[in-house]
Amino acid sequence: MAEIQQPKSATTIFLDQPPSCLEFCPEIPDHFIVGTYLLSETKTEDDEVQQTKTGSVQMWRLDPNTNDLSLVQKVSLPYAVFDLHFHPRDKSKFAIASSTGCISLFSVSTTQPGIHQLWTRQVHDDASIPALFFAWAPENWFSQTNADGFAVTFSDSRTAVFETTKGITDESAITECGSFEARQMIEVWFVALAAMQVFENAESKQDTIPFMFTGNDFGSLHTRRFESHNTKEQDDDEPLANLLLEHDDRARHHTAGVTSILPLPVSLVDDAPILLTGSYDEGLRVYHATRRGEVLAEQGLGGGVWRLQLLETKESGSDRHLLVLASCMHAGTRIVKVSQKQRDETVEWGIEVLAEFTEHESMNYASDVWKGSTSSELLCVSSSFYDRRICVWRANV
Repeated sequence: MAEIQQPKSATTIFLDQPPSCLEFCPEIPDHFIVGTYLLSETKTEDDEVQQTKTGSVQMWRLDPNTNDLSLVQKVSLPYAVFDLHFHPRDKSKFAIASSTGCISLFSVSTTQPGIHQLWTRQVHDDASIPALFFAWAPENWFSQTNADGFAVTFSDSRTAVFETTKGITDESAITECGSFEARQMIEVWFVALAAMQVFENAESKQDTIPFMFTGNDFGSLHTRRFESHNTKEQDDDEPLANLLLEHDDRARHHTAGVTSILPLPVSLVDDAPILLTGSYDEGLRVYHATRRGEVLAEQGLGGGVWRLQLLETKESGSDRHLLVLASCMHAGTRIVKVSQKQRDETVEWGIEVLAEFTEHESMNYASDVWKGSTSSELLCVSSSFYDRRICVWRANV
């Protein structure tokens, strides 16, 4: 096993507000968007403390040759930003989840880089309930072939799904098509949507199965499987009515909140998917999402595993290697290799830490990788919350 790399920052800057999320722009690779979350406290005449949450979305430019960062645009917002994701297909659009239970959609101009807000929609009827995380639906997740949408989780245990067949920019055509309540009031930190294939053989009939995975603050991972599109009526008015399977692992395997879920691009095993999960308990796990759940591999990363991003998949015969970026809260950022190896009739999973970036002095909630590299070197941008720090660093993989 190679020695773990300990990269140093090439550039460090400090923002005007704490960064909570960030992603590179797919269509202008040298630019990335940062969401911020500022909590302000003021005392009233009665000595009561009032809290106000505000935020911003900021576009920054990274010069990949000099590692310099420059602010392109800042859009101030009357709410804090919890989460931010670019659309997987309409790549000039991104949306944010906010402290007031709303989702806002933005477009990015590529000719003269900049941000333009398209709409804001209240997705919870109580504006005091924050939207904690949202996920775009992958292609073929809804029953109608032209449908698009997203799922949102909230601090009151609710998860809601929204759908449109008119395009994501038409806010008036977006409707709530499903809502899932937990048995207890608890934060649902994460939702992942996956359209998984039953067969890997390209000659076989591909049966797309929609899954939803959520993780809550109790350490429970919840799996929902909907009816396959090949056996379901197309143009169904209730795309989430056909819930075939639902189970909760009752926190058997995570000893603290489940904060990240990454469905892996591998075939179902015994009719159940394989996931990568992150938790407050500092564990990164390869997880078989059966009814009771099963941990196939586990590695402590030294900090709460807040976010996971799949960077690359390589296959060599029957073996598969996955490169993953992990934002690890108080421990900084990790680059990890997850391995799947076929050994006769058994499959062995392994997790190896390749690099650790540890210069952040508070919570690392967001990291991303510049997508313009053609070498084995990764150019990374990572952030930390309370010290408002953004760092640029490199690691070889």
